[in-house]
Amino acid sequence: MMRIKTKLLLLLTACLMLAGIGCGAPPATEETVNIAAALSSETGDDCYAQARLPGAIRFPEDYGPHKRFKTEWWYYTGNLKTREGRHFGFQLTFFRQALDCRVAQGESAFRTNQLYFAHFAVTDTQNKQFLSAQRMNRGSLGIAGAQALPFKTWIDDWQAAQVEREEGALRLTARARSQKQTGSPEFSVSLTLTREKPMILQGDRGLSRKGPGPADASHYYSFPGMSVRGTVTVKGESADVTGHAWFDHEWSTSALGADVAGWDWFALRINEGPKTGTDLMVCLVRRSDGTPNGYGFGSLSRLDGSIAILSESDFAITVNRTWTSPDSGRTYPAGWTIRLTTYGLEMKVSPVMEGQEHTGMFPYYEGAIQVEMSDGRGRGYVEMTGY
Repeated sequence: MMRIKTKLLLLLTACLMLAGIGCGAPPATEETVNIAAALSSETGDDCYAQARLPGAIRFPEDYGPHKRFKTEWWYYTGNLKTREGRHFGFQLTFFRQALDCRVAQGESAFRTNQLYFAHFAVTDTQNKQFLSAQRMNRGSLGIAGAQALPFKTWIDDWQAAQVEREEGALRLTARARSQKQTGSPEFSVSLTLTREKPMILQGDRGLSRKGPGPADASHYYSFPGMSVRGTVTVKGESADVTGHAWFDHEWSTSALGADVAGWDWFALRINEGPKTGTDLMVCLVRRSDGTPNGYGFGSLSRLDGSIAILSESDFAITVNRTWTSPDSGRTYPAGWTIRLTTYGLEMKVSPVMEGQEHTGMFPYYEGAIQVEMSDGRGRGYVEMTGY
């Protein structure tokens, strides 16, 4: 973990040297950072706050940042379609990382102990394109940051912000060129997300346990099934879209134990059939040998707003096939059967297209997926780390 922190510090230093005002994308580097390792504990973590107590989440303050914790993210993923039925997937994620538990000293406005970075991606299913970009900057001078009232998190002109005079609505905006392809087209989103279901306090009243250690946990809440309207632009062509999104906000200091290699996370929405309006999230936490660590978790949100909190014993995930990335050489699962017998759900899940892998400093897979059932179908997103 000290090596992870050293890399982050070196990357931040390189940013500070660029034009004196920060940087958009992280500087080129062949080094990569394992996300699971970055969420594991290390010597000296005891000076940070720890996620230990259920029922500790409070609003509106917990919409914003928690700088006494080491790691935090605001996570937006969703599936969209045009009036003609053309499909797009999108992801916009803002991460905050404390580089030190002590407040930066000195009078300079450049000083900070907070680093922000973000990932933005659009899956253009019709054209078989996965467009991905990332940014990183320090949390000073207004370049990047997060706030609770009114809620906003941002890096430069990428942002998620509360819509003025529209209760429970957020506006997401981002524009970039894909870092996966030389000369790739510019792509952007301008989307309004509106809450339609109650918040889910994941785990035990917002305390989500990831392992057996006393600090192997995070504070975690979600908004399932948010309605989306807005525009997606690719190659200068804008499309009006509607759809649904899933939002996660999670913060911790050492959520994962030392034996954890990564996780497989799914957020699914059933949009056809008798279970239309059901939103499901399930996550397996994997040991270094690939087996579940026994602390998998999830939640089920029904159309009427009722919620069921799930443990690993409530679901089973079977991998049906794999895909090997030509960019990173990593092999990921690429087809699954997900069963929740108690809730009468069995789903065949597959990516809408191959190749939805983020490369760069934090390589991982995050992509749009499709769901087939005997009595319905749906869409969703999968995140896979540690492969």
